[in-house]
Amino acid sequence: MNTQVTLSRTLRAALAILAAGAALAPPARAQWPAATWADGRLVDAQVQIDGRATPLFDSPSGDSRRYLEAVAGRHYAVALRNTTGQRIGVLISVDGLNVVNGQRSSQSPDEAMYVLGPWECTTIRGWRTSLDDIRRFVFVDEQRSYAERTGQANGDMGWIRVTAFREQRPWWYESPRRVELDRRDRDDLRSNAQAPRPEDAPRAAAPAPARDDAAGPLASSQPRAERKSEGALEKEGSLGGARESYPGTGWGDHRSEHVREVEFTAERCATDRIVLRYEYASGLAALGIFPERDRLRERDSGELGFAQPPRW
Repeated sequence: MNTQVTLSRTLRAALAILAAGAALAPPARAQWPAATWADGRLVDAQVQIDGRATPLFDSPSGDSRRYLEAVAGRHYAVALRNTTGQRIGVLISVDGLNVVNGQRSSQSPDEAMYVLGPWECTTIRGWRTSLDDIRRFVFVDEQRSYAERTGQANGDMGWIRVTAFREQRPWWYESPRRVELDRRDRDDLRSNAQAPRPEDAPRAAAPAPARDDAAGPLASSQPRAERKSEGALEKEGSLGGARESYPGTGWGDHRSEHVREVEFTAERCATDRIVLRYEYASGLAALGIFPERDRLRERDSGELGFAQPPRW
């Protein structure tokens, strides 16, 4: 399905102890088949690695966050689906940075965000550099992440946050007076309605926002290390050596993906806050999450089901 994704432009900013017994308990293995969608009230989110949905595992601590396995050098994307019949705003931050403008995110409704139409589905594949271009998300070692290379490393490294907002509806005051007005009152109201209001003058005179595709939202924050050729970042981000590695999201290959800018005023409070954590397999194991499938246990259980089409 071809979808038309739009970017929001905010009106203000011109674009908002574990118990001792529990500590001794063995870690629980991930359950298969694992879910691939994280469901919200407005939007559902899925992480796709090299175009295929990746399993999401429950948090060992019992909170609402979901975990997934990062694979060094692989590109990934965040798929979204609007489950409502209204427009919604979706703010996505990766490693603590807003994916639209590359700046530190506080999950504020005044920040730049994507706007999805009713029942719309789309896939966010990278850091947006203009209305027409992105740099793809790629798993790299934390030291080579986009956040680190721009001097914005923070406590949200390894986190993907999907925050969804309803659209704020316009408010107006309706007079409680219901009786019919006499002719003089009607004429006064008609003349007042036709006269331009002073507060509307600047708004009417303001020029439409200029489209500058060459200097996109991330133009001022491109890292100096960008002189490297495309693909070099992926090679440097591969697992290697004896040191312990943690994943981050790098500045991947260029890709053309067009969006357009629209006006969208988000409600002050978010409706959905979906939190995803990614770690290498070794990191997940240290947290008590083992992504590998136990095929012997699955075969021994012999669960019945319906025939599914083959994948190849």
